[in-house]
Amino acid sequence: MTSDAEGHSRGPYAKSAARRAEIIASATLVFGTHGYRGGSLRQIAKQLDLGLTTVMHHFPTKASLLAAVLEQEDAADTDFSARSERDGFIASVLAIVERNLGRRELVRMFSIVSAEATHPDHEAHAWLLERYRAVTATYTDAIAADRDRGRLRAGDDPRALADLVVSGWEGIQIRWLTDDTDPVAAMRLLLTRLLEPAPPGSHPWPD
Repeated sequence: MTSDAEGHSRGPYAKSAARRAEIIASATLVFGTHGYRGGSLRQIAKQLDLGLTTVMHHFPTKASLLAAVLEQEDAADTDFSARSERDGFIASVLAIVERNLGRRELVRMFSIVSAEATHPDHEAHAWLLERYRAVTATYTDAIAADRDRGRLRAGDDPRALADLVVSGWEGIQIRWLTDDTDPVAAMRLLLTRLLEPAPPGSHPWPD
C-alpha cells in the first residue's frame, strides 16, 4: 500500500513530468511549423499560456528542448531489431510507416529539423549524423539476416540497400506531408522492388 508520504512525493513529480510532456508537444508543433532556428521558447510558452520562466525551468535552453523532442523519435524504435528478426525487415519497416500516420506533427518536425541540421554548425548536426549511422547499421544487419534466412533475394550490398531504404523513406514522408501521397503503399512498393522478397509460401530458410 502506498503511504501518504509517498503519495505526496509523487504528486509534484507527476505534475512536473506532465508539464515537460506539454512543453515537448508544443515544441514539436512550433519546430515543425517554423523550424528550429525560426521557433523560440517564447513562442512555445505563449502557445501553452505559460510564462517564459516556467518553460526555462524545465528546459533552460532551446537546444536542451530540441534534444528532448528528438529523443521521442529515437525512443520509438528501440525494439526494431527484435521485431525484424521475428516478422521480417519489410513488415517491420511498414509497421513504423503505419504508426507514423498517427504522428504527423512529429514526422513534420523531424523532416524540417533534419533538413536544417545538414549544416555543420546546427545544434542537431551531431545527432543527425549519429542517427543516420545507427539506423543504417541496424537496417544493414536486418537486411543481411533476412537474406540469409531466405526472406529476401536482392543480391546487392546490404549497406547500400539500407542507405536507399532510409533515403527513399524520407522522401516518401515529405510527399505524404505535402500532398497526402499514401506513404504505406509507396513504401511497400519501394521495399518490394528494392529487396525482392521471397514469394508467398516459399520456404523461409535456405537449404
